[in-house]
Amino acid sequence: MMTFMAKKKKYKFHVDLELEELSAVPFVNGILFSKLRLLEGGTFTELSSREEVSEHCVRWRNKFKFACKMMANAATGILDPCICKISVRKEAKGGKTFTKLGFVDVNLGEFAGSGTTSRRYLLEGYDSKHRQD
Repeated sequence: MMTFMAKKKKYKFHVDLELEELSAVPFVNGILFSKLRLLEGGTFTELSSREEVSEHCVRWRNKFKFACKMMANAATGILDPCICKISVRKEAKGGKTFTKLGFVDVNLGEFAGSGTTSRRYLLEGYDSKHRQD
């Protein structure tokens, strides 16, 4: 019995990600920021600007540029998932610490080669099954 190794093709993409806003914030005031972290395909990690809650909304309008490596099955050409985690945090104790409010995992493989697209996501809450960073 022979086992065949499936060949994978490697691709490198340049990602332009824009973090626009967070709406329906359940706080009247506070300072929120986000941490963006590429879980696969690179080592990108960066923080957004710190912005105040205004009318239950936070507007960042931050742009991030980074390279991302993705693999695809040679037979089908379908890209493997490449996850970028966006974690939303609220400053505490005058900015010395923070509280994690929620996160979203964005699969960049869904957008590869598609040009400019816009999406909205619902935040997932942190629990014992999710790493809190």
